[in-house]
Amino acid sequence: MKWMTFTRLGLVFGGLLLIVQGHAVETAQLASGGKALMPVVVGAKASDGVRAAAKTLADYLGRISGAAFTVQEGDGTTGIVLGLPGNFAKLPVKADFPGGPYGREDYLLHSGRNGVWLIGASELGVKHAIWDLLYRLGYRQFFPGKTWEVVPSIAKLSISADVREHPAFAARRIWYNWGTLDYNAQSYNEWEARNRMAQGFRLNSGHAYESIIAANKAAFDAHPEYYSLVNGKRLTGGDAKLCISNPDLRKLVVYWAVRQVKANPDIDSLSLEPSDGDNWCECDACRKMGSPSDRALTLANEVAAAINGLGLGDKYVGMYAYNRHCPPPTIKVDPHVIISTTTAFITGGYTLDQVIDGWKGKGATLGIYDYYSVVDWDWNLPGRPKASRPAGVASSIQYFYNKGARFYDCESGDAWGPNGLGYYIASRVMWNIDEADRVDQYVDDFLTRAFGPAKEPMRQFYQLINFDTARRSGGDQVGRMYRALAEARGLAAGQPGVLARIDQLILYTRYVELYNAFSGGKGARDAMLAFAWRIRKTEMIHVYGLWSVTIGQHAALDPKHPLKSDEPFTKEDILTILTQGIANNQPVEMGFTPVGFSDQLVPATKLKLPDMPLGSYPPESQDHHTYYIWIDRAPAEFHLKVTVQKLWALRPHKITLYSPNEVTGKPVDESGIVKPDGQTYDVVLRTTHDGLHRLEVVDGGDYTRIVWPEGMPVVLPTGIDTPGVFEHFRGPWTLYGYVPKGAKVVGGWAARIAQWAPRVSGVLKDGDGNVAFDFGKMDGDGWFSVPVPAGQDGRLWKFEGSNGVRQLMTIPPYLARSEQELLLPKEVVDKDAK
Repeated sequence: MKWMTFTRLGLVFGGLLLIVQGHAVETAQLASGGKALMPVVVGAKASDGVRAAAKTLADYLGRISGAAFTVQEGDGTTGIVLGLPGNFAKLPVKADFPGGPYGREDYLLHSGRNGVWLIGASELGVKHAIWDLLYRLGYRQFFPGKTWEVVPSIAKLSISADVREHPAFAARRIWYNWGTLDYNAQSYNEWEARNRMAQGFRLNSGHAYESIIAANKAAFDAHPEYYSLVNGKRLTGGDAKLCISNPDLRKLVVYWAVRQVKANPDIDSLSLEPSDGDNWCECDACRKMGSPSDRALTLANEVAAAINGLGLGDKYVGMYAYNRHCPPPTIKVDPHVIISTTTAFITGGYTLDQVIDGWKGKGATLGIYDYYSVVDWDWNLPGRPKASRPAGVASSIQYFYNKGARFYDCESGDAWGPNGLGYYIASRVMWNIDEADRVDQYVDDFLTRAFGPAKEPMRQFYQLINFDTARRSGGDQVGRMYRALAEARGLAAGQPGVLARIDQLILYTRYVELYNAFSGGKGARDAMLAFAWRIRKTEMIHVYGLWSVTIGQHAALDPKHPLKSDEPFTKEDILTILTQGIANNQPVEMGFTPVGFSDQLVPATKLKLPDMPLGSYPPESQDHHTYYIWIDRAPAEFHLKVTVQKLWALRPHKITLYSPNEVTGKPVDESGIVKPDGQTYDVVLRTTHDGLHRLEVVDGGDYTRIVWPEGMPVVLPTGIDTPGVFEHFRGPWTLYGYVPKGAKVVGGWAARIAQWAPRVSGVLKDGDGNVAFDFGKMDGDGWFSVPVPAGQDGRLWKFEGSNGVRQLMTIPPYLARSEQELLLPKEVVDKDAK
C-alpha cells in the first residue's frame, strides 16, 4: 500500500509505518472499494458545533472516496474520533492542552490501526483538525468559492499522522478594507475556516477614541476639557483626540472599559487605539507627559491594569504603533497591552525595525499590522500589491516572527486574481513559520492541483503576475497573460473545473487591460467599472473598494446604479475576450542592448559642449532622492537654498553628504535644520575632499526643492536600478542627457511615477532640437528605443516638458539642467574628448 503525508517536519514517505521523532505511526485505513472502513465518532456529550463539524468531515470523506461515512456516538477508542478531550471516556491518546486564550486553536491529529483521533482544545481546534486532515488527504480551498475548491478522488483512502498543532501567531487575519458585501462574505468566511485562519484569540486594535466619546457623549458635552486642545481650542469633531493628562478623563475611560468587560466577560481584548490623523493635545500638562506614544500608552496601561483586576481572567488591550504614536515610548508597557506595529505611516525618522525593537524593549507583546493590498495604492494590478509577491510575503512573515511578533493583521481586499497565491501561502506560513522555506513546493502543489494538464502555461501566467521582475509595458504584460491562458485553455479541454478557473483569470486579465486603457487616458472609466461589477462574484478584483475610491461608496452600495449589471459572461463572451485580447496586446521586446557605465563621474567640460537653455529638476521630489555633485577644490563650503512643502511630515528632513574618498564610509557632513513649513532654509555643507560627492535627501514624504550654487556641477542619476528614482521624478521636468560618440540608439524605460500620477509625456529632442520621440504617444509605460541619426552622437539630447521617469540603459544614466552642470562617467569623457 502506498500513501503520502506531510508532517510538521515536511517529510514524505511511503509504506505502512511513518517514523516520527523516533516512534512508529500506524496507518489508518479509512475507505476502500467504495466502502467506509470506520465511522466518524463523537462523544455522547458533544456540542452541536462538534456534531456539525463531524457531519462536515463525513461529507467530505465521502466526496473524496465515494464511500458513505456515518456519524456515530462512541467512547473514543476506535473510529475517526472527533471532539474535545472531555467528550470521551476512553481516549487511547494523551490529549491535554495548556488552555487560555493562546491555546484555543491547539489540536492533535493521530492515526492508528483502529482509528484516527482529531482532538481539539476547543471547538475551533476541532475544526482546524478536520481541515488539516482533509488537507493531508489532498483537499484544497485555494481561493474563496466553489470554483477554487479542489476535492481529490481517492478510492483507497488512508492517513498516517502524529502531530500536535499550535499556530505560530495567536491571531491571523487577512481582511477586506471597505468590508464585505452579499456576494463575498460567506465564501470569505469559508476560506478562512478551511485554511485555519479563523483565530481563537480576538485582538481588537481598531481606532477607538471615537467610540469612547460616542459612548460617553453626555460626559464629554459636560466636560469639553476632556477633548484635545489644538491651536488654543478644544476639538469636538470626529477627528478629536483626548486630553490624556486629565485624570478625570482617564478615570472615565477606565470606567468605560470595565463596563465593557463586565458586560462581555468572554471578550479577549479591548482597543485603546487613538483616532486616526493628528490633533494630539497641545496643553501644557499633555506636553509634560511626553510623546503621543507615551500618552496613548499611559491610558492603555491604566485600562489594562483595571480590567485585569476584575477576576475574569486575562484581558488584553490592543493598540497600534502608528503615525504620531509609532515611535517607541519612554515608559514600560503593561504585559497585557499588545502593540501592533504598522508597516507604513511611520513617523519620527524611525525605521520599522527601530519601532519594533523599541516597543519590544519596553516590554510590549508585539503584533504586525501590514498592508497586503490597498486598492488605491495598487489598483488590483499584477505585481503591485504586497500580497502579489508570495515569496516576499512568506519571508516577511518569518522575519516578523523572528523579531518577536505573535499577532498578524493584514489590510487587504478580495482581489484574488493578483493576490490569491500570496494570501494562500500566507495562511500556511502564519500557522507554521517553517513553511516560509517551502514556497516553491506550495506553488507547484497549487499549479498541479488547480490546473492539472494546464500546469506549465499556468506556471508562466503566475510567473508574470506574481514573480516576474522584468520591466514591462501594460500591453506587453497583458499580451503575455492572455497567451499563457489561451495555451492553458487548450490543454484543459474536457476538464470543467480547470476551465472554470482559467476563465476567471481571463476575466481578471480583461480587467487589467481595461484599467490600463482607463489610466492611460485611452478608455472610459465607466467601461472599467461596469465590467468590474459584472465579474464581482469571481472575487478576482476588489470591486467594492474599486468603486468606492473611484466614484464613491454611495455608488458602490446603490443597487440601481446605471453601470451595474448582473448579466454573467458566457463561455462565448470569454473566448471572444481572449481572442481579442491576444490580437490587441502584443508582447514587446526592449529593442536595444543595454550598455553599462561606471559611477566614476567627472565634469563634462572636456567635451566642449555648446551652451544650452537651463532646464529644470522635478519640483515635487519626495521621500528619498539622490544627486551627484562635484567639488573642485577642498576644503570647501557650499550653500543650498532648500524649501519643503509639507504633505505628510512622517520623519525629520535630513540632507547627508558623502565622498568616495572618505575611507570610513561615514558622511562628510549632514544637516537637519530644514522644516516642512514652506520656508526657505540656508543649508551649509562642508567637505575636506575634492571631486565627486553624493548628496542624499530624505524627507517626510514632503516636496523638497533645492536651489543649487551657480555653476556647481550636479546631476540626477536615473539608471534602471537607481534607488528612489520614482520618488525623485515627481512633477514636470526638462533635463539633458549625453549621447556618447558611436551610440546607435537612445533606449530605456519610461513610466509614470505611480498609478495615480499623470501619464508619461514630453518629447526627446536631438542635438539640433528636432523631436526624435514623443513620449505622449506611448501606449502607457514601456520601453523606448530611439535611433541616433548620423552626426547626432557626441551631442546633448533634451528631455523636454516631461512627466514620469526615464531610466536610461544605452546612454549614461545621469541628467543635468545644462552642459555646465553635467557629470559623466570618466571613461565616456576620456574617450569622447579625444
